[in-house]
Amino acid sequence: MRGSAIKRSNSSHTNPIAMSYRLKTEESLAAGIRRIAWEQLEGALCEMKGMTAGNEAEAVHATRKHIKKTRALLRLVREQLGDERYREENGRLRETARAFSSSRDARVQLETLADVCQRAQQKTTDFPHTSKELQHEISAISDSFGARRLEAVATLQHIADRIEGWPVDKLGPNDLSCALQHAYRRGRKCFRCVSKEPLPEQFHSWRKRVKDIWYQARLLQNLDEEVVCAIAAAAKNLGQKLGALHDLAFFRAQLEASQTKGEDERAILLGLICTRERELERICVDLGARFFAEKPGRFGRRVLRYASDRRVESGPA
Repeated sequence: MRGSAIKRSNSSHTNPIAMSYRLKTEESLAAGIRRIAWEQLEGALCEMKGMTAGNEAEAVHATRKHIKKTRALLRLVREQLGDERYREENGRLRETARAFSSSRDARVQLETLADVCQRAQQKTTDFPHTSKELQHEISAISDSFGARRLEAVATLQHIADRIEGWPVDKLGPNDLSCALQHAYRRGRKCFRCVSKEPLPEQFHSWRKRVKDIWYQARLLQNLDEEVVCAIAAAAKNLGQKLGALHDLAFFRAQLEASQTKGEDERAILLGLICTRERELERICVDLGARFFAEKPGRFGRRVLRYASDRRVESGPA
């Protein structure tokens, strides 16, 4: 059984299964959905159980990525799961990821600092107070990591053990196409909100919806290699730009709230961040205008046209 496979593989940090975050043409949709969910949760469990002091940052990043992929998959089959089951599974995954957000945030700020400096042709050593504060924060977070890791392992294993009972056996290609269309509609609505009111929280909401489209299109690549892969590639590009913008906005907010020394240093850094933010906002809005130019109904019909030709069985494996 898959549940026992997850337990066996947790002894090694390296995941023994070559993951494929896409539904395969030779498997039923239900089997594919369960396989992908198991593989993503197994990957997260391997990262958590194989974590050491030397690879903590990489393990946290990989774990959060596996969780995001699993949550995108859950949204794709939300109607089949039912609201109660969906909310329970999604809520557990969300809280598990949040438990490691402080670790992720501190390191991302340090990476964002390096990127801002590089673009401005400066060095991180030009901002010693900021660099020192972030390094101290990372060290402090690492010291309290053990309990959170044990709780995360228990939660992820619990969800993995429930996958076999997910009611997805009647899932069909049309269901998946409609779910992707719904994600596109939500993303388009967020884009229109950003266009009217380009605030950080609006960009953040938009980023989450674009990531859903990216991950879900990846899952459905085999519907049509050319069309759906092009959708995934465009969503990935936009999502990465929105991710960089989100990191800048978060870093700026933390600096503005900071009470540490180095007022002159902080003022210069805030100026550099704001300049890059405005640049990325323009890029994101331009990319978004092109990506969301198509109306949701037309988008859905285009995807559905290829879904109807899918060779895989939609019933139980």
